[in-house]
Amino acid sequence: MYGFQGTMLIVDLTQGKVLTEKLDERFTRNHIGGVGFGIRLLYDRLEPGVDPLSPENMLVFASGPLSALGFMGSTGMSIVSKSPLTELIGDSDLRGSFGRDLKSCGYDALIVRGSAKSPVYLELTDRSVQIKDAGDLWGKTTAEVQSILSRRNEKGFRILSIGPAGEKLVKYACISGDVRFFAGRLGMGAVMGAKNLKAIVMKGEKETPIADPQAMKNLMKEIHYEVLHDGSCDTLSKYGTWNNTGPSNLKGTLPTKNFQRTTFDEIDQIDGDAMLSRISAGDRTCPGCPIGCRRVVKSEQPYRISPQYGGPQYETVAALGPTVLLGDAVAIAKANELCNLYGLDTISTGVTIAFAMECSEKGVLTDKDLGMHLKWGDPEGILQIIRMIAFREGAGDVLAEGVKRASEKIGRGSEEWAMHVKGLEIPMHDPRGKKGIALAYATAIKGADHESAMHDDVFERENALPELGYVKPMGRKEYQGKPLLVKKTQDLWGILSDALPICKFPMAPPRPLKPNRLVSALNFVTGWDVSLEEFLRVGERIFNLGRLFNVREGADRTLDMLPNRFSEPTPGGASTGETITKENLERMLDEYYDHRGWSKDGVPTEETLKRLELKAP
Repeated sequence: MYGFQGTMLIVDLTQGKVLTEKLDERFTRNHIGGVGFGIRLLYDRLEPGVDPLSPENMLVFASGPLSALGFMGSTGMSIVSKSPLTELIGDSDLRGSFGRDLKSCGYDALIVRGSAKSPVYLELTDRSVQIKDAGDLWGKTTAEVQSILSRRNEKGFRILSIGPAGEKLVKYACISGDVRFFAGRLGMGAVMGAKNLKAIVMKGEKETPIADPQAMKNLMKEIHYEVLHDGSCDTLSKYGTWNNTGPSNLKGTLPTKNFQRTTFDEIDQIDGDAMLSRISAGDRTCPGCPIGCRRVVKSEQPYRISPQYGGPQYETVAALGPTVLLGDAVAIAKANELCNLYGLDTISTGVTIAFAMECSEKGVLTDKDLGMHLKWGDPEGILQIIRMIAFREGAGDVLAEGVKRASEKIGRGSEEWAMHVKGLEIPMHDPRGKKGIALAYATAIKGADHESAMHDDVFERENALPELGYVKPMGRKEYQGKPLLVKKTQDLWGILSDALPICKFPMAPPRPLKPNRLVSALNFVTGWDVSLEEFLRVGERIFNLGRLFNVREGADRTLDMLPNRFSEPTPGGASTGETITKENLERMLDEYYDHRGWSKDGVPTEETLKRLELKAP
């Protein structure tokens, strides 16, 4: 097969055994790779009701057919498991070169199951797979693990690791890739920790066959040229994802004070220009990407911050900044660095801290309960509570469970300001000013996810996505047409980009990576003759498969909801007065389910399953 090695690696840590399985072309064409492989494998091989932190859970690392190429972030991978945070399907994308590295070892996917009796790490090459003792690595930060394993192995090994948060089973612990790239959401690091798997190191030299390398080379050259010259990525290249901070504030969609507000008074201290002048030390990028959106940061005072660990992207700046009322760029960067070293998802960490701050402000949690005085915007308190969460110390033990479980334990009305969907903390885009994103949060298979569908803003222009029928502008605050828009872009942007995989940024209109070009790239690599219609049907198949997994775990329409806070009018910015009422959301859900071919309860119908070649749970 072109585009694939044709082999999956299965490591059983309980038995200490290593197996391989062959992939067939029908499986690959029906699911493409990445998140498609992961969801399919979990659906087929995981028993319903499995505890996500038990040995029976599986952790799938899956590349895609484009992973061997340096093409707009395509060298990454998806990491898929049953999430300990939501107890539903969970996946997190990891950029960098890790998908390519897995392929160079000879594997399209790695399945880890079971649990080792003591800490171990995996060493993968194109010649062998070894399970090695990691007793000396346990308890160490991701940076310490990186340093030790870099010295222990020859140059060129890529390193995935977890920090103390993963070992302590913090429900939103992440997986670090070379301490610069992170699979942050849904607690994949906790699943590794539960398996006593501290790290994975990879290095190989196997090449992946490409069906038409010259055609693919020409397409890559063409798209790279447009990215550099058409102006659509200029601000992203200049500021990185910090290009979104100031505009989000102007639009009134910047989460502030735990989503109580949507504009931040100290925005001039943390917008793109402020971050560039205060802490920027250059940029790094994924292999083969001309955009260069990842910032490196550095500071000596008042906190020492190393450029070795990259820097905060927009989601982190907003989550550890306005959401907790912190307007200090250096302190935000330090908080990000601690999350990276301890192995914590920055979005969930910021929203969880904001939840605790509101509990404190309302008298639901006292200083004695917290073991400290936690107040809005206090950098020292924020840095202290991050450590407490990572090590489950004091109140950090409860907060390590995420806002849903923490609010259920704390009670006293705190459920009202626990900002999550299906247990996953809300990302940094207030949905009241983006009606499509509101529906996307509610219906995404893994809970509130800002990358599950294209954002409303990009459709406020003509000919945004004519391949999917979007020629006329659509206002971001409008309800009309959003259910179908969300459905279509969930299949394309939310699923297929992670199956190939490819970075989402160059796919957002008016940027040059259009759907037809994605199809061409897939065909050039694999030698298939996939049409755009078939391509989109694969995305729909994978999305429905994820929904079936969740239905099997007990999910239904009642979970496709938003926090009550979003029914309150926004108080500032260009979205002043906007709401998402329960009634409006219910109407959108009815229409969305109809487009999806689901019942009124949100379950795929028999007709839909037949059309997508799926079976009921």
